[in-house]
Amino acid sequence: MYKKILSISLLSFMMFFGIFYSFFNKHESDITPDIRSYFKTEENYINFLEENVEFKSVKLNYVAVQNGSNFWKIARDYKINIDTLIGINIFWEDLRAKASQIVIVPSESGTIEFVNDPADISDLAGIHGVPVSDIEVQKLPLFYSLYSGFLKERSPIAVFIKDARPDTKNMTANLAGKFKLREMFRSPLGGRLSSFFGNRKHPIYRKMKFHNGLDIAAPYGTYIGAAREGVVVSTGWNGGYGKAVIIQHDNGYKTMYGHMSAIYAKPGDRVRAGKVLGRVGSTGLSTGPHLHFTLWHNEKLLNPMDVLW
Repeated sequence: MYKKILSISLLSFMMFFGIFYSFFNKHESDITPDIRSYFKTEENYINFLEENVEFKSVKLNYVAVQNGSNFWKIARDYKINIDTLIGINIFWEDLRAKASQIVIVPSESGTIEFVNDPADISDLAGIHGVPVSDIEVQKLPLFYSLYSGFLKERSPIAVFIKDARPDTKNMTANLAGKFKLREMFRSPLGGRLSSFFGNRKHPIYRKMKFHNGLDIAAPYGTYIGAAREGVVVSTGWNGGYGKAVIIQHDNGYKTMYGHMSAIYAKPGDRVRAGKVLGRVGSTGLSTGPHLHFTLWHNEKLLNPMDVLW
């Protein structure tokens, strides 16, 4: 009899400990489902959101890309950031917009996640480091919490986390790699992206020419900061780029800052990310005040939009 009681007590303790352990050691994978595997295609995903997901204060817009548009322009038009578009459009492989492509555009900045159960919201708040009040759960049917446990298969529940950045686990492998590369750099200044990397009609010569960088329009005299820590290797007049600074960074990266009105750096300076290099101008072949920013990796040109989103 004593042994039987002891066995039952031990079994009860082990069951209690298992529940206690699983509750306090819940992994993120237990909270958030593998959403791309669940929907399988972008079309299925978009259809699901359109038909099933509605938030109280955040509106989801479904925007068709127009000829000549891009994701940054769409984000700017809706007064959100590019991270928000990346966070909700989870099937994107890259950031090249295609005409007629449907883009999901939230009405405010943040990211979307999916949970298996509304009770997991507090855990998700901890993962993203935000208060629970910043997480909005999609509208659910009346009495959902009472009958959902009896459903044979439950759909994932969408939640919107306000002002949060997307998690690379929700991205395709290709885009996640680009997102991590972005962490290495910072924007040299705030401004309007006025001309992108690639072929374009030259503003002065009026014919198609390859543009090897990114133009950021900003008021004359705006401070320009280093995009990453490195050593200044060149300063001064640089042909059509006017007054320019070139910085050599670790791991084979190099950046150039052109059309400056004033230069404060000098060759040999080791600068930290954000260190002021000079001011925005319109020197060289330029039609107005802006910064021309060029990026190389092992002497090969890269699209600056790969790192400056």
